[in-house]
Amino acid sequence: MKKNNIGKGLGALLTPEKKAESFNQSSILLSKINPNPNQPRKKFDDKSIKQLAQSIDEKGLISPITVRQIGNKYIIVAGERRYKAHILLKKKRILAYVIDAKSNEDVMYMALIENIQREDLNPLEEAKAYHFLKESLESSITEIAKTVGKSRPAVSNSLRLLKLPEQIQDSILKGEINAGQARAILQKKTSQGMIQLWQKLRKEKLSVRKVESLASSKKKLSPQLSAIQNKLSRLIGEKVVINQSKKNKSGFIKINFSKDTISRVIEKLESIKPD
Repeated sequence: MKKNNIGKGLGALLTPEKKAESFNQSSILLSKINPNPNQPRKKFDDKSIKQLAQSIDEKGLISPITVRQIGNKYIIVAGERRYKAHILLKKKRILAYVIDAKSNEDVMYMALIENIQREDLNPLEEAKAYHFLKESLESSITEIAKTVGKSRPAVSNSLRLLKLPEQIQDSILKGEINAGQARAILQKKTSQGMIQLWQKLRKEKLSVRKVESLASSKKKLSPQLSAIQNKLSRLIGEKVVINQSKKNKSGFIKINFSKDTISRVIEKLESIKPD
């Protein structure tokens, strides 16, 4: 697969090879535009769409949508909420920038970046978008992280949310629990344990710290070690468990990994400079 600008960062992906002046606004029939089938955002809030439609009706469209032309049709790269608002207003046309995205991979990255930059993409939608890029488009975690402007551990931690039972994933999508609470639930080793903790979390409205405490093993760590354990998990991008003996305070650090992540874990450890 030709990677084009993938892996070169936000600027390389979003800046066309042609000069910006050559990309003019076009007024395109809504009937010729189709939503991106791989749009990261799957859930659109009807109330916010109505508010956006009212704003567009009163002030006009401030920022055109971005589309890619395929034959005599167009696919949305960025701006699906604006597109839906125009449909709600029963308009026939919409202003758009037509870009030369060379592959579906480029389109997926652009749509993902647009949503991430808006900072309101649901954590589970973001995780599923990364998974699609990784599995369907064969992008490495390093390429994904560099292109969307995130750290490698951040992308890895996001992907870990997909290991949760389906009902907990749905709970994230509905906004019932946040990503921090969800990652804390992942410390449970079984699906049943995860579900039980999730149910308790929803019933008692537990904080992230409380969920982390309940999810950890029966041998409670000191606040200092618990903080170190969580920090190591974030830095490495994999689950880290610290076990300490009550008798002599010695112990060990356990790092979880899969066949797909072992090389990265080793690279991360090798990058640590000795004192």
